[in-house]
Amino acid sequence: MTITDSQLRTATDGRPWTLRAARPTDARALASLFADVRREGRWLVTPPSAVSQPSEAFFIGEMIRDSSSLALVAETDGDVVGNVLISVERSVVSDHVGTLSICVADGWREVGIGSGLVKAAQDWAAERGLAKVALGVFPDNLRAIAVYEHAGFVREGLRRRQYRIPGGEYRDELLMAWFPGEGAPA
Repeated sequence: MTITDSQLRTATDGRPWTLRAARPTDARALASLFADVRREGRWLVTPPSAVSQPSEAFFIGEMIRDSSSLALVAETDGDVVGNVLISVERSVVSDHVGTLSICVADGWREVGIGSGLVKAAQDWAAERGLAKVALGVFPDNLRAIAVYEHAGFVREGLRRRQYRIPGGEYRDELLMAWFPGEGAPA
C-alpha cells in the first residue's frame, strides 16, 4: 500500500486524523514535533540543547526528498501529530534493511495513530522488498514495545548503557526487528 493520497482515519477515541506522505514543506512541523517530544525528556535520546530546529528541519526535508526512504505524517486540523520514517541502508551488503523511527505527539498517543503508522510503514517495506525493518526503543517504553510486538516485531537484543543522558545516567536500548513474510499480521 503506497501512500499517494491522503487517507482519512479515525482514532480509537473518535477524533479524525489523516495519514499521508510527508512533503518537504512538513520539515519545520516535524522538527517542531521532535522538539516537543524531546522536551518531555523520556522518549528521544538527543537532549533539546543538542539540536537546532532549523538544522533538524533541513535534515528532515532532505530525508523526505530521498526516494529510497519513507516519510509519512499523521495530521489533524492541519497540525502534524505523528510521523514514521524508514531509512534504507545504502551499503550493498545491507541495502535490504530499513530502520524505522516513529514519533507521536503527547495527547495523540494510545489512540491508534502509532499502530496505523507502523502498519503503513510495514506495507511500504514489504512492497519495496526489504528483508528486515529494524528499530531501537528504550526498554521502559512499554506502550511502544506493545505496538511493535503486536505488529510482528521481535526482540533481537539489548544494548546495555548505550546512551548517556544529561546528568550522567545511562540508558539501555532494546533492539527489535520485523521480517516481512514471517508471520506478519494482516
